[in-house]
Amino acid sequence: SHGSTMTEEAPTDNKRRRIAAAGGSPQEVRCLTDLPSGILAHAASFLAAPSRALFAVALDENSAASPNERSSAIVVGSQWDVLDFGEIEKDLADEMTDDTIEKVLLCIVAVNNVKRLKLTNCFRITGAGLEPLRGSAIIEQIDLSIVGEHENPDIGQFPMILCDRVLPILDSIVEREGCALKHIQFPFLWRCVPSTESDFHAFCRRYNQMWRNREEIRCLGCNTRLPTGGNQWIETGTYRYGTQRHTCYDCFKHYCYSCENVGELIRMLACCEICKRDYCTDCSKMHVCRCCSHNACNDCYKHECHKCNEKICLNCVEGHEDCYQCEECDRLFCSECSDPGVTDFSRNCGVCHDISCDDCRFRRFQLGQHECAECIKTIVPLVADEYKRLRQENEQLKLELKSKS
Repeated sequence: SHGSTMTEEAPTDNKRRRIAAAGGSPQEVRCLTDLPSGILAHAASFLAAPSRALFAVALDENSAASPNERSSAIVVGSQWDVLDFGEIEKDLADEMTDDTIEKVLLCIVAVNNVKRLKLTNCFRITGAGLEPLRGSAIIEQIDLSIVGEHENPDIGQFPMILCDRVLPILDSIVEREGCALKHIQFPFLWRCVPSTESDFHAFCRRYNQMWRNREEIRCLGCNTRLPTGGNQWIETGTYRYGTQRHTCYDCFKHYCYSCENVGELIRMLACCEICKRDYCTDCSKMHVCRCCSHNACNDCYKHECHKCNEKICLNCVEGHEDCYQCEECDRLFCSECSDPGVTDFSRNCGVCHDISCDDCRFRRFQLGQHECAECIKTIVPLVADEYKRLRQENEQLKLELKSKS
């Protein structure tokens, strides 16, 4: 047994992991950069595009030469058409700096490769890190809104992205002959207070001029020339100021706002009142909010009425507009289903100011925890139903006992 133990024990020198180098000679692995480029590239292929790029940047920073063979192996052959930082963890994206963004864009040669850039959750950048995109002739979409695709752009905190850092880079793209730019989504903070004297407004006018210099564009539904009704490609009036018009956020198809999908009576292109983006019916179906009757993407809806199952938009829920939410079970009720006298309604009691649904009030009443006379009036139908149920149950038990006797 002693001999077998000695056989199982490997010499100390052999405990270090070794791997054959490209030339066949053993190579000691002390860190990731010691691994062959092929292994690193294969491992990186399982990562989302932003993570893959960050991995390549990290390899560059730990190498004497930048870019090096290993990071280049990760970049070459990868698809960089879409670079969306929403594909990585939100906390990681939130830690991204302009320096990191710039290194990523340089590493993947974004000026020649990236067609769609989305700075999702990159709250700490000023925009200076976008410099490697200067003069890009292939980029088609730049989303500077900092929020995800179906999220409210009014995030309640101020992103650091600045006009004076970003607009010169955008100008270099717009002014480029053969510019491929089709869609820009600006931060809510830039758009919330219209100002004809601002640098942002001046850029919107230059962007609109770029569209006027292009070939005539017509609605795919009715062949009407776009933009219609005095609209601009980027709105410069007070309504929807600074937002792109007549263009689907996902597929870039162009429609007017009058054409409807045959048979469905749904407009071919509509603006979501939550995420403030235009979508065609092929990319995202719109649904009318039960409470405010405004359009919103199906993907933007997070709530529905507990009774009728109709969708209720986030704006109505947060603003308590024509809907009520039970403060105990969080179930939501639209205005029609929350009218007094309707079962399962939820409303603010005028006496005790309780905001609960009938079920929760009835439960507390049964436990002796709710004595408000006004609230008890509203649960009379439930009390009657419970009395009827208990009576039927009692009669059933009597029959069962009688049959056994």
